Amino acid sequence: MQKDPSRAVVIAISHDAVFDLKEEQEPKAPAAASGVLNPGPGFPFVKAVQRVNEKLVEKNPNETLLFDVILLSSKDRPKSQSEVANSIKHYGLEIARLCFCNNENFTSVLRSNKVKLFLSTNTDYITKAQDTGVPAALLYGQRGTATLDQLRVLFIGDSLGFSEDTTDRPKDEDTGEDQLQSVQLTQSSLEDLVALIGEMRRKFGRENSPLCACLMTVCSPRNVCVRALKRLRAWGLEVDEAFCLAGAPQSRLLAHIQPHILYDHGLQYTLDVPALS
Repeated sequence: MQKDPSRAVVIAISHDAVFDLKEEQEPKAPAAASGVLNPGPGFPFVKAVQRVNEKLVEKNPNETLLFDVILLSSKDRPKSQSEVANSIKHYGLEIARLCFCNNENFTSVLRSNKVKLFLSTNTDYITKAQDTGVPAALLYGQRGTATLDQLRVLFIGDSLGFSEDTTDRPKDEDTGEDQLQSVQLTQSSLEDLVALIGEMRRKFGRENSPLCACLMTVCSPRNVCVRALKRLRAWGLEVDEAFCLAGAPQSRLLAHIQPHILYDHGLQYTLDVPALS
């Protein structure tokens, strides 16, 4: 399907998140024998994004507000580049662009491609992207049967609900001024992203939507969760579900939501996130 560059929601993801590049992959496996890589932890996300695009085009064949996924691939592994290209074709993935870059300059690639959201399994890369003003989020390791027919986005809203009065901020010694500055740096870009996701979400009804957005506050009191909800609404997104944990364990709730994208807006709270493998 054709995507309008001026309207597309460009999401960048590392190729080693979408495909399994482990050297121990069995050479006799059908995928390995044909030069095709096995799916990685980010594979369900790509399929879920395609589902959203398909449903949007079903509703309006002339739809221009679509997701556009680009893959970032390392220049240091030329063999994997051809395998990635073969794998994209083999699995029928709607990925039109492969960007080859080094780990040191990937943030410039994000900016030059007008990326709205960068996804990674590596928290260091997420932090680097956020430090340059590019919204970045964690690919959540879904347990059990992965969700392919609905894209699930979870916003960790503690920082979204902060007021000018800092007394309601969680007393977390790891939450320093540098992190708060990172939050402010990505604020404008995040607002644009939320507005676009909200516009997409409004194109579907409450039931059987291929796109689901949730809000969760981890450490903050209820008033912070309420303000986070109001802020997302002001930006144009009405979430499907909202949860205020106020310090309670998150593991069961995360297992219930099974998000593909976990966006914590720079504060990087400690979450019970399963290993991505």
